[in-house]
Amino acid sequence: MKLKGLVALGVALTVQASFAEEVELSEDLTIHYETAGTGDTTILFVPGWAMSTEVFEKQLETFEGSTDYTFVTFDPRGQGESSKTAGGHFYQQHGRDLNAFIEALELDTIVLGGWSFGGNAVLSYVDQFGTERLKGFVMIDAAPKSTGADNTTEWVWYSHDDADGFEAFFTMGPLLYRDDMIAGFADWMLADTSAENIAWASAIAEKTNSTTMALLNAAGTFDDYTEDLTAMDGEIPLLYIVREEWGPVVSEWAAANTPNAMVSATMPSHLGFWEDPEGFNAELMTFLEGID
Repeated sequence: MKLKGLVALGVALTVQASFAEEVELSEDLTIHYETAGTGDTTILFVPGWAMSTEVFEKQLETFEGSTDYTFVTFDPRGQGESSKTAGGHFYQQHGRDLNAFIEALELDTIVLGGWSFGGNAVLSYVDQFGTERLKGFVMIDAAPKSTGADNTTEWVWYSHDDADGFEAFFTMGPLLYRDDMIAGFADWMLADTSAENIAWASAIAEKTNSTTMALLNAAGTFDDYTEDLTAMDGEIPLLYIVREEWGPVVSEWAAANTPNAMVSATMPSHLGFWEDPEGFNAELMTFLEGID
């Protein structure tokens, strides 16, 4: 983040603590965001479907007080504490929102990362606005393409025939059986499915309305940013950090398409960066130090 951007936001440059703030991007869209640290390199992570900045709370804690990095994360439109807009619930618009957010905060020298369907948002940004501001790019248990012939052997979320019902669960589930869908979603994301953890993840998802959930998932199934990701190989440092079960598929894809990418299949779950922050942050720091 540029110094004048911090000053404009009324933040004392000597303060090292993390803080929450809002920025108005348009008449109908105010974005809630959180930031920690005051370094010249910005780490900007975008949460996934129906999630918010809360999922990155442990990364915010890690970078609090950092003078090397500024960690930033925000709630996409319709999610968390950001505006519940009538439209714009597709990832091409999320990419445009991301660009507006970057410009509003005057962010530069960015390590951009997306978790889950947040990967669609950051790849949409690259597709529309390029990589000029980027210093690195991170896929956090995300995929460059949403749908393929077989989601057990391809780096995609859904199979075309939806044989496992996964696509229908996240599209029609919010509309037909919202409470059960949210509980099932929370259970799927976590390795430690204690009642406390399920309640925490569910409470975040509850802040996104059912129509927004359904639209985002349905629209997201058409996304294919394979070419955008492969084009960055050798130009922008890449890190794919995914859950263990996805390791073989992602490693095979990376070897064939982005051989310069760093692949780490060490997360214990989809929310592995929250459940095992020490392990995740160690992999992230190795990547960051390699860039520097």
